[in-house]
Amino acid sequence: MTKEQWKAVEQKVLLYPYTIAKLQADGHVLSLSMQRNKMQLVIAVYVDGKIDFHWLQDDCEIRRKFFQQRKRSLLTQKDRERLKREKKSIREEIQEQATYYSYSPYWTSFTALRRHLEKNCESITPYEEGEHADTDPDGESVI
Repeated sequence: MTKEQWKAVEQKVLLYPYTIAKLQADGHVLSLSMQRNKMQLVIAVYVDGKIDFHWLQDDCEIRRKFFQQRKRSLLTQKDRERLKREKKSIREEIQEQATYYSYSPYWTSFTALRRHLEKNCESITPYEEGEHADTDPDGESVI
Protein backbone atom coordinates (compact mmCIF):
# COMPACT_ATOMS: atom_id res chain seq x y z
CA MET A 1 0.00 0.00 0.00
CA THR A 2 1.11 3.54 -0.63
CA LYS A 3 1.53 6.22 2.03
CA GLU A 4 -1.64 7.94 0.82
CA GLN A 5 -3.67 4.73 1.17
CA TRP A 6 -2.34 4.18 4.71
CA LYS A 7 -3.16 7.80 5.57
CA ALA A 8 -6.73 7.35 4.30
CA VAL A 9 -7.19 4.19 6.39
CA GLU A 10 -5.75 5.93 9.46
CA GLN A 11 -8.05 8.94 9.02
CA LYS A 12 -11.10 6.71 8.63
CA VAL A 13 -10.28 4.66 11.74
CA LEU A 14 -9.10 7.44 14.06
CA LEU A 15 -11.49 10.28 13.22
CA TYR A 16 -14.75 8.51 13.88
CA PRO A 17 -14.99 5.79 16.54
CA TYR A 18 -16.80 2.58 15.55
CA THR A 19 -16.37 3.16 11.81
CA ILE A 20 -14.75 0.26 9.99
CA ALA A 21 -11.84 0.38 7.56
CA LYS A 22 -11.22 -2.85 5.67
CA LEU A 23 -7.95 -4.21 4.30
CA GLN A 24 -7.11 -7.34 2.36
CA ALA A 25 -3.96 -8.98 3.77
CA ASP A 26 -2.61 -12.39 2.74
CA GLY A 27 -6.04 -13.70 1.77
CA HIS A 28 -7.81 -12.43 4.91
CA VAL A 29 -10.15 -9.46 5.26
CA LEU A 30 -9.10 -7.24 8.17
CA SER A 31 -11.68 -4.91 9.70
CA LEU A 32 -10.11 -2.10 11.73
CA SER A 33 -12.31 -0.21 14.13
CA MET A 34 -11.64 2.30 16.92
CA GLN A 35 -13.37 1.04 20.05
CA ARG A 36 -13.32 1.46 23.78
CA ASN A 37 -11.61 -1.26 25.80
CA LYS A 38 -12.19 -0.57 29.49
CA MET A 39 -11.26 3.13 29.77
CA GLN A 40 -8.97 3.31 26.74
CA LEU A 41 -9.57 3.82 23.04
CA VAL A 42 -8.01 1.02 20.99
CA ILE A 43 -7.99 -0.17 17.40
CA ALA A 44 -9.65 -3.58 17.22
CA VAL A 45 -8.58 -5.96 14.45
CA TYR A 46 -11.23 -8.40 13.22
CA VAL A 47 -9.95 -11.14 10.90
CA ASP A 48 -12.59 -12.23 8.39
CA GLY A 49 -15.22 -10.44 10.50
CA LYS A 50 -14.47 -12.07 13.87
CA ILE A 51 -12.06 -12.42 16.75
CA ASP A 52 -11.75 -16.09 17.64
CA PHE A 53 -10.64 -17.06 21.17
CA HIS A 54 -8.61 -19.97 19.79
CA TRP A 55 -6.41 -17.56 17.84
CA LEU A 56 -5.43 -15.85 21.09
CA GLN A 57 -4.87 -19.10 22.96
CA ASP A 58 -3.18 -21.35 20.38
CA ASP A 59 -0.12 -20.51 18.33
CA CYS A 60 -1.27 -19.96 14.75
CA GLU A 61 -0.49 -17.89 11.67
CA ILE A 62 -3.35 -15.43 12.29
CA ARG A 63 -2.16 -14.65 15.81
CA ARG A 64 1.40 -13.99 14.67
CA LYS A 65 0.39 -11.87 11.67
CA PHE A 66 -2.43 -9.69 12.97
CA PHE A 67 -2.45 -9.54 16.79
CA GLN A 68 -0.25 -7.56 19.15
CA GLN A 69 2.29 -9.48 21.20
CA ARG A 70 2.95 -8.20 24.72
CA LYS A 71 5.77 -9.31 26.96
CA ARG A 72 4.63 -9.69 30.57
CA SER A 73 6.30 -10.61 33.84
CA LEU A 74 5.04 -12.45 36.89
CA LEU A 75 7.46 -10.48 39.07
CA THR A 76 6.27 -7.39 40.88
CA GLN A 77 8.31 -4.19 41.02
CA LYS A 78 9.37 -5.10 44.55
CA ASP A 79 10.58 -8.53 43.38
CA ARG A 80 12.59 -6.97 40.55
CA GLU A 81 14.24 -4.57 43.01
CA ARG A 82 15.25 -7.52 45.22
CA LEU A 83 16.64 -9.37 42.22
CA LYS A 84 19.08 -6.54 41.48
CA ARG A 85 21.14 -7.72 44.47
CA GLU A 86 21.55 -11.24 43.05
CA LYS A 87 24.21 -12.52 40.66
CA LYS A 88 23.58 -11.62 37.05
CA SER A 89 23.23 -15.24 35.91
CA ILE A 90 20.66 -16.00 38.66
CA ARG A 91 18.78 -12.76 37.98
CA GLU A 92 18.53 -13.41 34.24
CA GLU A 93 17.40 -17.01 34.78
CA ILE A 94 14.64 -15.98 37.19
CA GLN A 95 13.49 -13.16 34.92
CA GLU A 96 13.41 -15.52 31.93
CA GLN A 97 11.32 -18.06 33.85
CA ALA A 98 8.92 -15.37 35.06
CA THR A 99 8.35 -13.89 31.59
CA TYR A 100 5.45 -14.82 29.33
CA TYR A 101 3.83 -13.43 26.20
CA SER A 102 0.21 -12.53 25.71
CA TYR A 103 -1.57 -11.64 22.49
CA SER A 104 -4.30 -9.11 21.95
CA PRO A 105 -6.45 -8.08 18.97
CA TYR A 106 -6.34 -4.50 20.32
CA TRP A 107 -3.72 -1.96 19.26
CA THR A 108 -3.22 1.38 21.02
CA SER A 109 -1.19 2.88 18.17
CA PHE A 110 -2.07 2.89 14.47
CA THR A 111 1.61 3.33 13.59
CA ALA A 112 2.57 0.19 15.51
CA LEU A 113 -0.25 -1.72 13.80
CA ARG A 114 0.84 -0.53 10.36
CA ARG A 115 4.50 -1.44 10.96
CA HIS A 116 3.54 -4.88 12.26
CA LEU A 117 1.34 -5.57 9.24
CA GLU A 118 4.01 -4.35 6.80
CA LYS A 119 6.62 -6.56 8.47
CA ASN A 120 4.52 -9.74 8.73
CA CYS A 121 2.23 -9.68 5.68
CA GLU A 122 3.33 -10.30 2.13
CA SER A 123 0.52 -8.34 0.45
CA ILE A 124 -1.73 -5.63 1.86
CA THR A 125 -4.32 -3.87 -0.26
CA PRO A 126 -7.42 -1.77 0.42
CA TYR A 127 -10.48 -4.02 0.49
CA GLU A 128 -12.90 -3.58 -2.35
CA GLU A 129 -16.50 -4.54 -1.53
CA GLY A 130 -16.73 -6.53 -4.77
CA GLU A 131 -13.89 -8.84 -3.74
CA HIS A 132 -15.26 -11.84 -1.89
CA ALA A 133 -13.39 -15.08 -1.34
CA ASP A 134 -16.68 -17.03 -1.36
CA THR A 135 -17.70 -16.02 -4.91
CA ASP A 136 -16.36 -17.12 -8.26
CA PRO A 137 -15.44 -14.62 -11.04
CA ASP A 138 -19.05 -14.70 -12.32
CA GLY A 139 -20.28 -13.47 -8.90
CA GLU A 140 -22.02 -16.73 -8.02
CA SER A 141 -21.62 -18.12 -4.52
CA VAL A 142 -19.35 -21.14 -4.19
CA ILE A 143 -20.50 -22.00 -0.68
